[in-house]
Amino acid sequence: DVDHFKRINDMYGHDAGDEVLKEFAMRVRSTVRGADLACRYGGEEFVVVMPDTGADVAALIAERLRSIIESKPFVLKSAGVALEITASMGIATAGRGIDTPEQLLKQADQALYQAKRDGRNRVVAAAA
Repeated sequence: DVDHFKRINDMYGHDAGDEVLKEFAMRVRSTVRGADLACRYGGEEFVVVMPDTGADVAALIAERLRSIIESKPFVLKSAGVALEITASMGIATAGRGIDTPEQLLKQADQALYQAKRDGRNRVVAAAA
């Protein structure tokens, strides 16, 4: 989830928000592995499905992505500015008590909201 995305749209317009989403997607794509599925889930939320990946590896990849998002400003050509963008991420892994994709997404979403409550710009793993 792109932190404070509404503020970008409100200050610079939806064209600028679209630029941020496109660059964000490119950074996601550059970070995930070939076997992973990365997609926009809605608004400023993205989902990465990582088959046969344990929580420890998923956390490392998520942290690497979070760092890549934070480390380089997003240059908005339409507004002529460079923005510092951060992202909050929630991780969930299939396992005991997780029988459906919907349950897995719900766990990841709960971890995401915990990341936001804890101050944003962080990765939080759902309780196992």
